[in-house]
Amino acid sequence: MKVAILVNGYYGNYKFCEDLQDYDIIICADNGLFHANYLNITPSFIIGDFDSVDQELLEKYKDVKKQILNVQKDETDTEAAVDYAINIGATEIVIYGGIGTRFDHSFANVSLLVRLNNLGIKSSIKNSHNTIYLVNKKIDIKAQKDTLVSLLPLSEKVTGVKTTGLYYSLSNATFDMGKSYGISNVMTKNLASISLKTGKLLVILAID
Repeated sequence: MKVAILVNGYYGNYKFCEDLQDYDIIICADNGLFHANYLNITPSFIIGDFDSVDQELLEKYKDVKKQILNVQKDETDTEAAVDYAINIGATEIVIYGGIGTRFDHSFANVSLLVRLNNLGIKSSIKNSHNTIYLVNKKIDIKAQKDTLVSLLPLSEKVTGVKTTGLYYSLSNATFDMGKSYGISNVMTKNLASISLKTGKLLVILAID
């Protein structure tokens, strides 16, 4: 089951949302509802403490199933949405708008990819400038030629990194946290492959 979670981050021109019709379930985390409304999408489920949601907007979607969370809680609305998606059997989760002006929230959302990766659930984060994946084995990336692709370790060390379809090819490379070794590689065709032996690697498709 493919699940999209709309959160209240940066969306820009919304062009990256054009594939939302491909999802089985769409969840809005709190004021992600604003963006669903802008896109004229009725979500399958709404979850959050609703401290940032316009009450008239909530009323508009009063017939949509929802869960109201306590404002004082141990997890973010996005994490609660991810929990819900896991519990209903999601096999892929994509967080839309998960990167924004609040770095703490952005990094917390990236850390959710670690949890999903450990559970064997395919996952990513998207906004108008970034698509972010977390890899611990292998990933194939489909994107336009000349797309910027950055590789950054999310563990102390990543070993055995091999790439195909990127301008700066790698074979059995090692990434150490604290070095910017993998920034701004470029796709040489519409398909690239990245694999590794140990560690966790962020793969970021970036648009300036």
